[in-house]
Amino acid sequence: MKNLIIGTAGHVDHGKTEIVRALTGKNTDRLEEEQARGISIVLGFAPLDLGEGIVAGLVDVPGHEKFVKNMVSGATGVDMALMVVAADEGVMPQTMEHFEVLRLLGLDTAVIAITKIDLVDDEMAGIVESEVEDLISGTPLEGSILVRTSSVTGEGIEELRKILRECTERVSSLKDGDIFRLPVDRVFTRDGIGTIVTGTAWSGSVGRGDELVIEPGGRKARVRDVHNFDKALDSARAGMRTALALHGLKKDEISPGDQVVTPGLLSASSMLDVTVEISAIKGSRLKNRQRVRFHHAAGESLARVVLLDSEEIIEGASGLVQLRMESPVVALGGDRFILRTYSPMRVLAGGRILDPAAPKARRFDDARSSILRTLRDGKDGEIVEVLTSDSGLSGLDPDSLRLLGMSSGRIGDAIAGLGENIKEIEGRLFTREIIDLLDARMKEVLTEFSRKDPLLWGMEREQLRTDSCAGGGPLFGYLLEKADREKIIFFRDGKVRSGTAVMELSDEDMKILDRISSLVRESGPAFVTTRDLSHRMDGVEDILKYIHILLDDGKLLKVGGDGYIDSGAFEDMKKTLRDMLADGGTMKVGDFKDRFGLTRKHAVPMLEFLDSERITVRKGDSRESGPELD
Repeated sequence: MKNLIIGTAGHVDHGKTEIVRALTGKNTDRLEEEQARGISIVLGFAPLDLGEGIVAGLVDVPGHEKFVKNMVSGATGVDMALMVVAADEGVMPQTMEHFEVLRLLGLDTAVIAITKIDLVDDEMAGIVESEVEDLISGTPLEGSILVRTSSVTGEGIEELRKILRECTERVSSLKDGDIFRLPVDRVFTRDGIGTIVTGTAWSGSVGRGDELVIEPGGRKARVRDVHNFDKALDSARAGMRTALALHGLKKDEISPGDQVVTPGLLSASSMLDVTVEISAIKGSRLKNRQRVRFHHAAGESLARVVLLDSEEIIEGASGLVQLRMESPVVALGGDRFILRTYSPMRVLAGGRILDPAAPKARRFDDARSSILRTLRDGKDGEIVEVLTSDSGLSGLDPDSLRLLGMSSGRIGDAIAGLGENIKEIEGRLFTREIIDLLDARMKEVLTEFSRKDPLLWGMEREQLRTDSCAGGGPLFGYLLEKADREKIIFFRDGKVRSGTAVMELSDEDMKILDRISSLVRESGPAFVTTRDLSHRMDGVEDILKYIHILLDDGKLLKVGGDGYIDSGAFEDMKKTLRDMLADGGTMKVGDFKDRFGLTRKHAVPMLEFLDSERITVRKGDSRESGPELD
């Protein structure tokens, strides 16, 4: 089953509603005012079964100039157009304005019905057809099929149906994306059901019981029922006219123009970076700081224009623009929109959203404009690479690419296609260039640190992060772990040292090291602290760096947080413990103190160290031999 939306377009009273009724059997004028005046005011929808598994929602849009706003709302969600031109009047002002809307929305598939053919002769019909061909010449709709029809006599209706079916086979109705989006165009309530919203599903799918959110605002609701043209369904998907009965939502908590969406990704934004094309209608132009009406999905918002790469954009030209919204809107990259002048209201431009959550832009920022041009013209892989590069050391969250309108599948394919140029680390993307840059910078910082003070064992890990300008992302930790595995660096006590660091000791340094070794050795089984050594070696600065040298050489062992024992004395202690704990023997703290002549201040930390090294094993208030003692 293929579902899509066909939008009508054309001047007031050219027969749009009548041709919809002739094709579907439905009268889409649903308001009393519409029935009385004989014109459409709001959007009307009717199902059109084209056979061969193709079902279209036919949108009857208003043609009167006063209601062009509603026409634009209907047109932004259509997959193809059915343009209507009356044979007795030909191309009229709203014909041209509606056509311009379709062109600016990027529609490239349309069928044109020449209606009321029963009111004119063949010559007049030919003149009108020539007018239409002139109108569409040089546009993506050039070459569209024209069909002469009459809703009164039925002439051409079946041919029109056949041609519509043939054209729909060329249209991809499913918008790319794995999130559900339903721009709401109508809200009402029914007794026993509650709040019901209707709209055209733009992407994804929805089923009974699904949890959704209403944006802007983030209000939650659960789907109670799903309908498509009064038919109950288990689920609906992109391209279908959809009515949702929502549980947990009052009618006054949602309005036309809101969107019902899958939770977790979409939220409202007040800054949109876009590409625009100015209408070809003479005199159209867009100026910096101009106030405009922004028509997108089923809503209208006011916005202020910031031209990013030009002073103004004239008729028929294109440019990059930031729209600063007066009220937040919900959008994805790739969404189409229409701009109308604030007053008097007329179609001004159309465009495509590039970044729906844009940072506040500066005009004539070459770097930002380059990124936007890639978003506008680039392939998926180019976009991923450019945005990853722009994210620098912070890395790029792959999920953020979904805001550009990419599905998870497209994102995965783009990343895979970039090969070694992109690497994912802890859920973020980094370019090979930035990885290599930080790697080199970290090595340079470590080398310089060792050069300045070769006696210091290494630098603090966080100091290395700061001095390398590594930022707070995961890349720093990844490179440290990689260098550690490759033995390029070494870790100890929160410090990092280059594997190429060379220690150069003076005669004075050697004397200090010998003195420290002697003092620790003289203490026997009683560990000494940094403070103890500092008191006994008054005048020696930064005694820790000498202690670390002795630790590296294996002459000292660190006990607990700040205790040091001679390696030989520790081996003697282990020999004594083997004798004490042989044949299942045990000892208590007092036994240990007495045997080694220690105070409790030294005995308890030493026993805890022995336990941590699995030399002894604590059982209650006693110790026995551990697996590392033998």
